[in-house]
Amino acid sequence: MNTLPDLSQLSHEQLLEFTQQLAMQHQPLAQSNQELEKSNWQLDAKVKHLEVTNQHLSILTQKSVHELALFKRHKFAQRNEHLTAKQISLLDEAVEEDIAAIDLELERLNADKTAS
Repeated sequence: MNTLPDLSQLSHEQLLEFTQQLAMQHQPLAQSNQELEKSNWQLDAKVKHLEVTNQHLSILTQKSVHELALFKRHKFAQRNEHLTAKQISLLDEAVEEDIAAIDLELERLNADKTAS
């Protein structure tokens, strides 16, 4: 790295030349800084998009696990543990409410994603 000259010892012309050299060195650094800021902004946008996608996939996974548990329970339940028609109706209503809530959450996430 170059050492800085003693500015008090330089003539007016030497100071002008030194200032011009510094300005020439500064220009590429300023451009590089702008490019890094733009790249950083793009990476931030990608991270936000991936976070929304991750949340969306997490909700879908939870929904699938819940539905699979219900189907297994219906299929593999002992015969004396079968649900009555009324119980099945209540369970179906609960599942439909859960699905509606998940659909609303997915719509909200999609709206947030398109707004970004």
